[in-house]
Amino acid sequence: MPLPANAARQAGPERVFLSWADDHQRHRRLHGAELAQITLHHDLNPAGDAVHQLQAWAVRQAHQKHLHDSAIAMIRHH
Repeated sequence: MPLPANAARQAGPERVFLSWADDHQRHRRLHGAELAQITLHHDLNPAGDAVHQLQAWAVRQAHQKHLHDSAIAMIRHH
């Protein structure tokens, strides 16, 4: 979903939320690509990279939660 042309010029919690929404949308696209890769291209040794995949997932989830919590805090503050 494209953002309004004036969204980039907005200040305050709206801009934080739009930044979070952009990041969330990007993460959803990446997650879809990851799922396609996992289901369509099976790894011959799935246990070999499972730990790194879990670590990468945890980092992405923590970043997304931080952006979400920050956006909510900014909205509540104003």
